Amino acid sequence: MANNEPFSEQKPGKTIPQIIFGSAIWTCILAYILILAGQLIGELAVLVSGAYSSDLGTTAGLYFSFAGIWLVLFLNGLIKKNRPLFKAYGTGCKGNNVINLLIGLLIGIGMNGALILMAWMHGDIRMYFDKFELIPFIILFIAVFVQSAAEEMICRGFIYQRVLRTYKGKFWLAVLVNSVFFGMIHLGNNGISVMAIVDLVVTGLLFSAMVYYFDSLWMAMAAHAGWNFTQSILAGLPNSGNVVPYSVFSLDAASARDSFFYNVAFGVEGTVPAIAIQVVVLVALVAIGIKLGGKPTDIWADEEA
Repeated sequence: MANNEPFSEQKPGKTIPQIIFGSAIWTCILAYILILAGQLIGELAVLVSGAYSSDLGTTAGLYFSFAGIWLVLFLNGLIKKNRPLFKAYGTGCKGNNVINLLIGLLIGIGMNGALILMAWMHGDIRMYFDKFELIPFIILFIAVFVQSAAEEMICRGFIYQRVLRTYKGKFWLAVLVNSVFFGMIHLGNNGISVMAIVDLVVTGLLFSAMVYYFDSLWMAMAAHAGWNFTQSILAGLPNSGNVVPYSVFSLDAASARDSFFYNVAFGVEGTVPAIAIQVVVLVALVAIGIKLGGKPTDIWADEEA
């Protein structure tokens, strides 16, 4: 088979079914099945716990339900051919360390905080202080991290790494596939729009850069969590269209208005400034990553040896 054909990287002798079920499309289908199974398990567990009986419990339950995705990914990783994925999720990649975790958190908080500040200064949103309780604050941070990390393990972990394994060396394809998938799984969210989808895909590209150039899924997890926590729990704004009942600040919804800086239904996401700030950070990370010369860990190396 010629080197420029789509499946030139496949090993000789593979059957059509093996090629199909090793493809990027099949990977996305399987990832979506894992998401559905994980959410079903997680939501049932939260429902049984009775957490939905209070505002705090409802908010924590919404995010903790994503622990079901952690579970199904763990079970999937027990399959022998999928075991290398544990390297991507854990310390098997050199960049998965505390420093990159903190850097990612600062990036996520900084980006979203800047967007909220712009919308507030422009008069698009008014917020008032509601409450600050230390223990609930910590619990909700952990809950948001569980949710954000679950999405990262699916997109920048499971999909990204499996596509890399199938199409060896084509990291750009792994980045594109997981980023588009990330946008598509939000199609059912409140207030979804073309601009919001573009923003989500750009977000996927940004988080993929963290994985590729810094060898750190943890950095992406933390950046994702920092973004969501700042927007949802700290500011009380819609987080990809979803509003939670418990937050430090609360939005005066009646005074909120659509503008260049704010989307009433979707929050500060899905706006030109949101896309712009993520593109700026993306370019900066790529430049820094290239300068540092870091290389991502090939988690499949032992399998192919």
